[in-house]
Amino acid sequence: MLRLQYNWLLGERFLKDNRINLSKIGWVKLVLHRPMPDGFKPKTAIVSKKSDGWYVTITLVDESVPTSTIEIVPTEDNSIALDLGLEKFAAYDTGEFVDIPQHFRHSEAKLALLQQKAATRKKGSRAKKLLNRKIGRLHQQIARQRKQFHFETAKRVLQKAPVVFVEDLAVKNLSARCKPKQDENGNYIANGQARKSGLNKSIADAGWAQFLDILSFKAESAGGKVVKVNPKNTSQVCSNCLNVVRKTLKERWHDCDKCNLSIDRDTNSAILIKKLGLDVSLSIKRSTCS
Repeated sequence: MLRLQYNWLLGERFLKDNRINLSKIGWVKLVLHRPMPDGFKPKTAIVSKKSDGWYVTITLVDESVPTSTIEIVPTEDNSIALDLGLEKFAAYDTGEFVDIPQHFRHSEAKLALLQQKAATRKKGSRAKKLLNRKIGRLHQQIARQRKQFHFETAKRVLQKAPVVFVEDLAVKNLSARCKPKQDENGNYIANGQARKSGLNKSIADAGWAQFLDILSFKAESAGGKVVKVNPKNTSQVCSNCLNVVRKTLKERWHDCDKCNLSIDRDTNSAILIKKLGLDVSLSIKRSTCS
């Protein structure tokens, strides 16, 4: 799927009826999705090619809108914590959960069938081009479904509290390929990449990085904020007594022998994330697991 993106400066009279005047291109017909608000001045236009056609995204500026915001102080009452995962998309510190939709997984079989058909068609043929177009549109549909889910989830989260604590995840590192391994003779041996490839696919399907960006944007627009905390050992420490409770990825329940706390693993992590964000307990770095 071909993706092109350009930035074009707009003139004073850039929009008229169903046409837009782009610099160095001229007047181009378009379908206007929404009317231009009064008082805003156009700054740039991003012209991009997607699977179902060309799009123009216009950036508007209103100098009368204040840019400074009041700094909100996080408290126990005005904040909430999220722990992102793959079995459940998110767990609140209140014990609630957000189900994960897995848009790519649900369309994976259909996508594989289209790709198999396209592989058997002659290169450059009309049939192959049509199949590639269908593949591109299916990828676009999946991406749009995921983005819509992220916007809806971010809205529901911010309706609960204006301040949201989340882990400062390095998603790129979490989905990185395993390093190759060699034996004493220099031959490559199994490094677990075949098993981790499924995990990487699920991480990409969840779209954590995109969700955190959307959540931060919507929080800032609503006068709130997103606070990121250090994710180190948040899944291995008891949120009640800070005792280290080692768990593998398959173990989904938290049982602490020291304080007898028994709750869902992700809920325990969310509670700990909120405590670290509010700084009401020892940080993990200073606790016994450092």
